[in-house]
Amino acid sequence: MGFRFRKSVKIVPGVKLNLGKRGASVTVGNKYVRTTFGKNRTTVSSSIPGTGISYSKQLTKRNKRPQRIAYETTNNALPEITPNIQEVEKYNAYINMLTSVHLEVENDVNWRLVAEEDISYLLNEGPNVTSIMNEIANYKPTFRDKIFNRITAKKMIIEEKLPEAKELDFEIYQRKQQLKDAASRIINGDSDAWIVALIDYAPFDDIEGFGSELNFDINNNELIVNFTVGNEEVVPTDVLTLTTTNKLSRKKMGKTNYLALYQDYVCSCVIRIAREVFAILPINTVLIHVYDFGQADLPPKKGCILSTRINRENLINLDFDNIDCSDTIETFEHNMKYLKTKGFRLVEEL
Repeated sequence: MGFRFRKSVKIVPGVKLNLGKRGASVTVGNKYVRTTFGKNRTTVSSSIPGTGISYSKQLTKRNKRPQRIAYETTNNALPEITPNIQEVEKYNAYINMLTSVHLEVENDVNWRLVAEEDISYLLNEGPNVTSIMNEIANYKPTFRDKIFNRITAKKMIIEEKLPEAKELDFEIYQRKQQLKDAASRIINGDSDAWIVALIDYAPFDDIEGFGSELNFDINNNELIVNFTVGNEEVVPTDVLTLTTTNKLSRKKMGKTNYLALYQDYVCSCVIRIAREVFAILPINTVLIHVYDFGQADLPPKKGCILSTRINRENLINLDFDNIDCSDTIETFEHNMKYLKTKGFRLVEEL
């Protein structure tokens, strides 16, 4: 007889680290709509509250991502770990997520295939309706069902789920139709459709899960991404380690280390944004503005702390697993003033 070990620990609101015998995964979202990133797959799930009806879709593999780093640092004798060890593992996984945001990216989108996809099946027997129909077809009455003559009633209960299933399938149809419309516009060079595509693919859900905000604009046929960092609490101010006797040690992180970690997180997000944009859209340039409080300005004022224009060709030959994100940003066209002992200073937007 084997024992299954699984535990979920909350990292920040909307983000959970799931620990199990096979490794770790990260779930972003709520109980109705959520995305789970595991070692070998990424799954999107949604459901209609109170109906028991749900839709789950495994997405295509992404390249190496932050959650894989979390797996590599936590996949060690998990069933036997103590609370203190678990706390340090969780802390290390979180730090790795912050500094490896740029490792996760969508596969390139083929807009011609999107435009030509036949989605009419969703109006008849989509995944949710098919699931209910299979449940009806495979229903096997129990002995009690036969004795108490409730076979018909049981089938009716299942059939009552069909309207909700059709509703959920229709929602999927509407989203896919919106994407097909955007595909035709993108193929025809309509830059306004870029924003529709970015919103529909929602490639930045995990970044937004940390409290950050992204919005998009078009100026002179150039895509502009405005990235507002959630708050400084995203980056921890303490360091967690274990003593030689496995006791938990919590110490204040040195200011220089904190500022360097914060810069690496911001720059990792910026590179991730550029990679996602180029994977989803057939464009060659993106302008990214980052907004937060200027750490080196007294009193602190909120404004632009980093502005960079990234070209697709800038990213082609980068070894993303081994780059220093902060140093990499400095090779692009950019405005960034960062002081090692003071942090970001406000700059002008490009």
